[in-house]
Amino acid sequence: MTMRAHWLALFAAIALPGVAAAADGMAPSAAAMPHAHASSLAVSVTADAEGGLWLARVQDGQVRVSRSVDGGRHFGDETVVNAVAENVRAEGQNRPQLAVHGERVAVAWSQALAKRFSGHVRFARSIDGGRSFLPPVTINDDLQEIGHGFTAMAMHDDGRLAIAWLDSRDSTAARSAGKEWTGSSLYYVQSADGGATFSPNTRLAAHTCQCCRIAIDFAPDGVAVALWRHVFGTDTRDFAMARLAPGSRIVRASEDGWHIDGCPHHGGALHVDARGRRHLAWFTGGGEQPGLYYRRADGKRMTRPMAFGDGGAQAGHPAVFSRGDDVWLAWREYADNTFRLQVMESRDGGRKWSTPSTLASATGNTDLPLFVTGTGEPLLYWNTPASGLQLFRLEARP
Repeated sequence: MTMRAHWLALFAAIALPGVAAAADGMAPSAAAMPHAHASSLAVSVTADAEGGLWLARVQDGQVRVSRSVDGGRHFGDETVVNAVAENVRAEGQNRPQLAVHGERVAVAWSQALAKRFSGHVRFARSIDGGRSFLPPVTINDDLQEIGHGFTAMAMHDDGRLAIAWLDSRDSTAARSAGKEWTGSSLYYVQSADGGATFSPNTRLAAHTCQCCRIAIDFAPDGVAVALWRHVFGTDTRDFAMARLAPGSRIVRASEDGWHIDGCPHHGGALHVDARGRRHLAWFTGGGEQPGLYYRRADGKRMTRPMAFGDGGAQAGHPAVFSRGDDVWLAWREYADNTFRLQVMESRDGGRKWSTPSTLASATGNTDLPLFVTGTGEPLLYWNTPASGLQLFRLEARP
């Protein structure tokens, strides 16, 4: 059996059940959607300028925020963000987003509505250091009971915000007019005042994948950049990248040729370093060697994609962090009924890499590995039922 056939068999047998999505949809299947009264493993962690760590999690239909002053060993009392409980989506591709700038704490999330695959992009902010939150607002200006979700948010060092999401208003309008439409669209807003006001909803791209998380980061010039799974042609779901600015050119970020009529629930990772280089990591089921890939984009130049991870162990869900010429990759593998958290690093901008090593393992369900935002160090977090939230300072490893 070829590597491609081996991976496709594993994907069909293990990865799809419970997380499959219809081609028209904007959300996981009902079996995969966390109930509003569940406490989800899908959390977000960010850092503030004083070195504190902030945690956002979902329980009982509410987003809850807390802060740690001891490096994540203990978190203080939680503050409820949305006083009125909602069906807050919290799973690997669709989790609450969190950002902090001084006394301002910003939280964005996807709210599930009654109609299947429908939702709203919600936002709330605190102006008193997280002690209380102003009432939530809906970010999407199209209020039809259709898909608006898979929310991504990034905050600049000066407190400006960018929020992007997947939106089905264009596909809905096309179908109402009797026209065909592939996938969804990517919309965004920006705020220059920490979330007090937002720019109008703006479409960045049409024909995007419906259920793969968006990666977003600010470039050194202060313009946010997004990476998402795009639908090229009729059914090729590779990655695209663009700046969140009017008239931005969409750049094809991967050329895998993954032909799939549906969403694989497998978003990519993006980190922009201080020199403006974009470090990308993603998963593909296309080509002769399905699996994980990394590449660096420096202006119009892109390095050749580099495969990493053990495809035989279902390597997937990558995260990337960079600082100067140092780059770290993290991902999850699964074998022998055990998830493994894998990492490797480069000291020369992604040209040469260390041998992958296992940081932790867990049985049962686990969250995806992610890097803490808002910090200048490679601080990785992983949430599991047995061990709870685990934080790994990768520079402290021997």
